[in-house]
Amino acid sequence: MADDAARGKSRYTEDDPRNFHRGLLAPRYWGTWLLLGFLSLVSILPRAWVMSFGAWIGDQFRKRNEKRRRIVEVNLGLCFPDLSVEERDAMLVEHFRAYGRCLLDMGLTLWCSERRLRQLVDLEGFEEHCRLVAERPVLIITWHFTAMEISALAASLVGPSVSMMKPMHNPVVTWAIARGRCHLQDVDLVTREAGMRPLIRGLRQGRQGFLLPDEDFGRRDPGVVFVPFFGVPRAMLTTPGRIARAARAVVVLCAGILDPSTGRYRVTFTPPLEGVDGSDPEADAVAICTAMEKLLLRAPEQYLWTFRWFQSRPDGEPGPYDPVPPR
Repeated sequence: MADDAARGKSRYTEDDPRNFHRGLLAPRYWGTWLLLGFLSLVSILPRAWVMSFGAWIGDQFRKRNEKRRRIVEVNLGLCFPDLSVEERDAMLVEHFRAYGRCLLDMGLTLWCSERRLRQLVDLEGFEEHCRLVAERPVLIITWHFTAMEISALAASLVGPSVSMMKPMHNPVVTWAIARGRCHLQDVDLVTREAGMRPLIRGLRQGRQGFLLPDEDFGRRDPGVVFVPFFGVPRAMLTTPGRIARAARAVVVLCAGILDPSTGRYRVTFTPPLEGVDGSDPEADAVAICTAMEKLLLRAPEQYLWTFRWFQSRPDGEPGPYDPVPPR
């Protein structure tokens, strides 16, 4: 804790996911610790080796997990109907390979120095973003790209931040993700159960906000509206606009993309989205979704298509995954 204080980090609260406790060393978590140790060793290998090994891991995941493979097929069929079956199959293969590569890079997010991060990441729009954060409250929106952990770590380089995260079922994984997102800079982490107030308070105090609001929270959530995503209605939260209104913040997007030919990432920060201010929650959601589509099209295979993004339907009918139809 003394080192944290020396670097300007805030003291962890009792329920902070970065807190380390003896329970994390229980025998049932030893396999997780071995995996984290393995990922840490992988992080020092040549990038070409990591890219090749990660692609192999993704291929194994694709071949062995029929459920996730079928979810990807459904999502790609809904979002890219104009592509041929062969083109969508090629995108599916590359998606799982991108997933495997970014999984191996979890070791980087856990332990890398700022110098190492900057060696591997090209920051697009970063200087303009830093100037914006110095002038007014800024809420960063990112989605579940395969490179989202690298994006979160890169975004933390701006300075003091506040971020919301979802605890995992495995507390060691929760600890690892939390440490990865926060070990380079001063980041306050809040859980979803705490609600929006800590995020709004952090923004008002001058911290940059960081939010991943693209999960499907169901039709019954009062903060959900259905907006087009590649022409398909999708349940989206209106939370970003409401936070921006309460904190008088501007909203920017952030997305990370991995170039497998070089092993380098490009993390893009957009200018503020016009009109996203909470005055029209549905229009805010449409603007965010439309802008994110454009970023996603730079590398469409690197969105997490294994998620059930279209589970909730505006007409109340079952989602396209229950059961996942046979091909």
